[in-house]
Amino acid sequence: MTKEDAVAHLDECGYVVLKRALTPSQADALRDRSVELAAAERAASGEHIYLDGRAQRVWNLVNKGRIYEEMIQLPQVLALQEHLLGDNCILSSFTVNLIGPDAPAGRLHLDFPLGSFPQPPPSIALCANTIYVLDDFAPENGATRIVPGSYKRGYAPDPEKEYDDVIQLDVHKGDIVVFHGATWHGSGANSTQQERMILLGFFCRSFVKPQQDQFKLARPEVVARATPTLKRLLGFESQSGMRT
Repeated sequence: MTKEDAVAHLDECGYVVLKRALTPSQADALRDRSVELAAAERAASGEHIYLDGRAQRVWNLVNKGRIYEEMIQLPQVLALQEHLLGDNCILSSFTVNLIGPDAPAGRLHLDFPLGSFPQPPPSIALCANTIYVLDDFAPENGATRIVPGSYKRGYAPDPEKEYDDVIQLDVHKGDIVVFHGATWHGSGANSTQQERMILLGFFCRSFVKPQQDQFKLARPEVVARATPTLKRLLGFESQSGMRT
């Protein structure tokens, strides 16, 4: 898919799938490292658990392996994020998202901070998300649910209501999905006995408060080897007097 085709689909539907954006070795390495991190945090009782204890997040991935530093700077991802959020957009959070066996479906929602905004939400994109697919999606294993074009509706979904235009993403390990933060979405129910794992690379405009303050959280060794692009994503160009 060309950049022009990807942008057109993103603007029309509020999301776009980049097929085979990761090589098999990249996808394997990301999954292996993410499984390791999730297990370590569970063992240390420091994990972030949700969905009735059947789902887990691992936060602050930029500090947890060079492969994550590389992945958050992928040119094909940044081109679409910058289309939505401007050339100076920043990283809001980068997490492992693990949906475990028997996890219930998550509610349809808008991404942070849009859910707490007065309605209607802003007409411009303030945030946008990226799914790095590390397991094949299926209707049975919690494939992400999404409502195409919903970011144009100008209101948030009712979490208690069922919508007949919801689809589940048909994507495979190594694909990447970019979507507008106001596109209605939520995880599906995992009725299998296998985990479904993704990474979530969440971006926002430079003037929006990020989910995590990357500027303060980044380890010195990460900053020391950071490319100019990574420094910008960590917020260095968004700090008064800290332009590099």
